[in-house]
Order: sequence, then structure tokens, then C-alpha cells
Amino acid sequence: MGLGESAHQQSRGMKTLILQGDGIAGLPSPELEGRTPLQVASTPGLDFLAGHGEYGVLKLPNDASDLSGAMIHLALLGYDSRKYYTGPGPFAGTHMEVVLGTQDVAFLCSLVTLGSRTGRADGKKLGPQVVMEDDTSGGIGTEEARELIGAINEQIGSETIQFYAGNAHRHLMVWVGGATRVICQDPHMALGQVVSAYLPVGDGSVVVKELMEASRVVLRDHPINRERENAGLKPANCLWLWGPGKTVDLPKMTERYGISGAMVSNSDLHLGIGLRAGLEAIDASQDPNADESVFMKYPQVTETLFRRYDLVYLHIEEKPNSSPGYVKEKVKRIEEFDQRLVSRLLESLPTFGDYRVVVVCNHWSPLSEGSGAQPTPFAFFESTNLKNMGYAVQYSEVEAGASPIGTRDATRILDRLFANARVS
Repeated sequence: MGLGESAHQQSRGMKTLILQGDGIAGLPSPELEGRTPLQVASTPGLDFLAGHGEYGVLKLPNDASDLSGAMIHLALLGYDSRKYYTGPGPFAGTHMEVVLGTQDVAFLCSLVTLGSRTGRADGKKLGPQVVMEDDTSGGIGTEEARELIGAINEQIGSETIQFYAGNAHRHLMVWVGGATRVICQDPHMALGQVVSAYLPVGDGSVVVKELMEASRVVLRDHPINRERENAGLKPANCLWLWGPGKTVDLPKMTERYGISGAMVSNSDLHLGIGLRAGLEAIDASQDPNADESVFMKYPQVTETLFRRYDLVYLHIEEKPNSSPGYVKEKVKRIEEFDQRLVSRLLESLPTFGDYRVVVVCNHWSPLSEGSGAQPTPFAFFESTNLKNMGYAVQYSEVEAGASPIGTRDATRILDRLFANARVS
């Protein structure tokens, strides 16, 4: 496929950064006097982008209510989720190099720690006394986790059910000819709660629940878990199944626009989306400097990648929890996000010449918050088209919703960025 010289020069001449703060947006909180964490946090970098660029609220086609991280991610790369999203499982499988057939249903598998309101939950059944203590099994390591997944696959796997080891607590199950209408919940939503309200429902849910309960029998007396408990660590005593979906062909956006790009994240799901879109996947969780904050690592990674690519997509994940003081801790993390990542990048990007930034901060999971769709603020800034709103602007859900720009279709952002570089 050919690309005109002028379009080629434009796509190569201006660096493009897409920054997704997945979970950075939030709801008003009594702890913050009825304000959201974004409203309370000091964010001069985000405020600059909002005040000197296009600023408003993103939506999905037909005002779809689910603006979760994966939906926004697909949309920002130009894909309509109604056509290309059946669930997160297949995309995570792509990053894990699991090849799916057309009849395969891929489930995300999380090694979790379950407890009980009356003591340790030793039984098999996921009854009303069972509580989600930790959705990461205390940060279990990859080597231990893979041994546990191997044991599960050996004892409860079959010709139609196979388990694939990933990293840390994140793994995959493939059900050949499996049910596609089963509704499963992310284990993080159940953190600190009785799990009965979060168990699978719908067509195929009986099988999924039975597999989860069978995993408890395999895991509860496994030597790895006995060693973890003896060392005072949380055992991985259940495999939680969620996020089912079938594979869907995703046309590469890099070919569509004739550009090159890279995706940076620590999520198999988001890295899988990037790979399917034609981007290089950079797994931040595999960085040797694991103790360093992603807010500090990502600017260095971005600067390196911009020497090779036209587009860099950074995915930052902020998972909420119900622990006391979480909301105020989130305010501090948002400030770190702005100071160490956004502001740092605004200082370094001019060294690459002309550039543009799209920053989107979505709610981690609007539906889990029980209030339907929430405003998803975005700012679109171009160094060659410096705008001035004429007044102080704060990047937040409230001000974005009141912006005169109004709403924009998230699936059309890429068209605007690379309109002259599209390959026919």
C-alpha cells in the first residue's frame, strides 16, 4: 500500500502521545466535601493541556453507557466496541500468545485469596460466608503462580477446558464451545465483600462456578500455599474466572493510517489490544526496576520510544478500593501522576519537534459504582495550535462536562490525528 509523500512527512514529523488514566476519574466523595479526587488534586500539567487545547467529554457511538478502560482504549484506536469487543479475555490471550479458535471462549483467571467471616474458608462451596480478601493473592510471584496453574490444568483441565499460565496472579482459561452469555465480575469489585453477590450468572454460569469451586480443592493443600501460609503470606486458594469473550478480527490501525506506534501498559488486556492494533507491546510489569513508580518510568520509556515511533500510547491503571482513606490517597497519586508523568512529558516532548497530546481520564468501572455512565474528561493539545481559553481551567469531570466544546466521539480521535495520513 502506498502513502503519499506529504502524508508520510506529516505522520513522521509530529509525535503523538495518547495518555489514558484508567481509573483516574472518580465520583464526588463526602471525604472530599462532595468533590472528586481530580477536583481536589493539584494538576498544573493537566490544567495546561485543558486550558490550551480542546477540552471536553468523550463518548462512545450511540452514547454507549459502558466507558470502562477497555472500551475507551479500543475507541481511542479507532474501533467501535459494538463491533470489536466481546470481552477482555481474547485480548489478554493475544498478549499471552494463546491462539483462539472461532468457537473458543477465553476467560481471564485471577488467583485470589478467599477467607470467611467466621475464619478461614476451607470448604469447596462459594457460600454466603466466603469473603474476597485479596484479588492478587498477596502479590503472588509468577514462578509460584505458574506451578499452581499447572496443577489446576492437570487436575481439572480437559479436552474442552484448558488453563494457560500468565504472570503473577493473571492467567487465562479457554473453553472450547463455551457459553458466551455468562456474566462474570472482576474480582477487584468484590474486594472486602462477601463473594456471593459477585458469582457468575446466566447461561453457562453453573459450569464456571463449578470450575472455580474445583480449583479450591486443588489449591487449598498445595505445597506452594502451605509454604506461603507458613511464611505469613496470603495463599492463592481460588481461581476466579471472569471477562469471557470470543476472538474478533481487529484490522490494524497502523496499516490503516500508515504509521508506527507502541503501547505501554502492565495489563495483558491493554497490551493485547495494542498488539491486535499493530502496535509494539511494552510490558511495564516486566521492567527490572519493579520498585520504581510507573509515573517515573513512563517518561523515560516514552522518550526512548519516540526516537523510533510516530505514536506512543501510555496506559496507567488506578484500581479503586474500599479501604479507609483510599480517596485521599488517590488524590496524592493523581498529583504524582501529574507532576512526575504529565508535567515531565510536557518538558521533554518539545525536544522531538512538533507534538500533540491526547489525555483521557476515565472511571475505572462506572457500572461497579452503581451510577451509570460518568463524564470522561479529555484534552487534545497540539504544540502548533496553542489555544488559550482566556480563564483558568481545571482538568476535572465537572469542568469538562461544562466545557463549551461539549462531547466528542472517542472513535473519531484518531481520524483527526492522522486524517492526512490515512492509507486507502
